[in-house]
Amino acid sequence: MQEEKKKSKGICWHCVLLVVALLLLAGLLLYAALREKPVVSDVTEPADKELAALHEFPPMDFVDSLYYEKTVATYENDAPKDVYYYEKDSLGMPTTKKVHETHYYPGKVLFIDGNLSEGTNRDGLWYAYHKNGNVQTMAHYKNGKEDGRYTVYYENGNVRYTGFYKDGKRVGEWKFYDEEEKLMHTKNFDNK
Repeated sequence: MQEEKKKSKGICWHCVLLVVALLLLAGLLLYAALREKPVVSDVTEPADKELAALHEFPPMDFVDSLYYEKTVATYENDAPKDVYYYEKDSLGMPTTKKVHETHYYPGKVLFIDGNLSEGTNRDGLWYAYHKNGNVQTMAHYKNGKEDGRYTVYYENGNVRYTGFYKDGKRVGEWKFYDEEEKLMHTKNFDNK
């Protein structure tokens, strides 16, 4: 009888360890899934605005040793106007490779913000903002040219127009909206 109790206690501990391991694995998978960037599938979805709210550089999980921040222009009150971010070398010294730039309106309100490739080419997701802080333009770039979804917003946050670029040229159907975000018209740039 005591031998059966010992076996059942051993089995229970193995079960507990297995459950704990599975819970940890599930937690890691959930964490990884939540860290993935959302895919913007349609401009009328609120995902565009939510994505804009999440955009920031350096990212929240940024490691101070990776980038060097340099304010290259200021306003009269010394508030930043143009800020560039450069990579650091293996010794932690700034390099000349510019990886991001941020421009501000007076009062440190964001104006333009995005990543760079080759130090000068816009690359990835770029934002321009209205003075009230709402997103004015959300554009995807590749090697310095518009490439991907391009969306312009009214100051009230509603979509003004949207479509796609491919290698710097408008392609496909573009949609144009009034300030209440009612579709006014569409234009197909493939039918030129």
